[in-house]
Amino acid sequence: MSFEQCATAHYSERWKVAPQTRRLTAGRHHDLPSWFSVLEFQRERTWCYATVGMSAGEPDGIEAFLVTPEQNPRAVEFLYSLTHYNLTGAPLDLGHTVNFGEDLWDGSGLDHGFLSFPYVEEPGFETFDCDGARTDVAWLIPITAAERDYKKQNGVEALETLFEDRSLDYLNPARGSLV
Repeated sequence: MSFEQCATAHYSERWKVAPQTRRLTAGRHHDLPSWFSVLEFQRERTWCYATVGMSAGEPDGIEAFLVTPEQNPRAVEFLYSLTHYNLTGAPLDLGHTVNFGEDLWDGSGLDHGFLSFPYVEEPGFETFDCDGARTDVAWLIPITAAERDYKKQNGVEALETLFEDRSLDYLNPARGSLV
């Protein structure tokens, strides 16, 4: 089974819905594997977007997903950018933050992302194996610049504790910064 098939099967089996494959044909997509895509899943109350190939199929790689309250084409663009950075810039991992360069939703202030353990999913979602190689799956949480700065100053655990203590409303595009 190809890496693309393994990753797609992992998401589809866990989310129990068939995805739509989204591919961009503009920007720096040519720097990514030709088979790279973002899968779009319409679930009961959310839309989920997941990378297939952020790790380029390499052992011990990482894939990422983003959850939104409605269909959002920017989610596809952001995951393409995240993948491009991971493969051509600095490798990403859990606990890293990224700058989107623009809001995920117009006027939201959520212009950064935090790669977190996928607490919102069932146990077992966080990793999958393909031909004996393990791939981690990270949850890309949209955050504000102030939350990113808080993580830089206080660490990953402090940010995750803040999110838990203040009941992060990760599906609210209009949520304010928690710091």
